[in-house]
Amino acid sequence: MDEKEMKNLLSGRLYIELQLFKYSVLRQTKEEIYSSSYKIEVFVTIYEILLEEIEKLNEETAYKLLCWNGGILEFLYQEWLTKEDSTFEELKAYIGAELGNILQKNSMDCGKESTDGTGIDTAA
Repeated sequence: MDEKEMKNLLSGRLYIELQLFKYSVLRQTKEEIYSSSYKIEVFVTIYEILLEEIEKLNEETAYKLLCWNGGILEFLYQEWLTKEDSTFEELKAYIGAELGNILQKNSMDCGKESTDGTGIDTAA
C-alpha cells in the first residue's frame, strides 16, 4: 500500500469515527445532546484539523494512526480536556479589565435622574 492510499484510509477511518459519534449523540435525549454541545463542537473541530493535517503526515505516522487500537477522535478529545485553555484565561482577564472600565465610567450615573427630570428614571 502506498502513502496516498494509507492517508485515504486514515481519512476514511476518521470519517467513520465521526459518523459513529454523531449516531451515538443523536440517540440521546434533547437534554443530553444540549449538555454534550461542547464535546460535539470539539469532536468536529478535531476531525477538521486532522483532515487538514493528514497530508502533512509521513507514511510511518499515518500507518501508526491506522493501527491505533481505539478511537483517535475520542483520545484527542480526552487529552484536550486535560489541557488548560489559554483562550479562556485571556477572555477572563479581558472581561475582568472591561468590568473595571465599565464600573469606572458608569459608577456616578447609576440610578440618578438629571436635574431636568430626564435620565434613567424618566417617566414615559
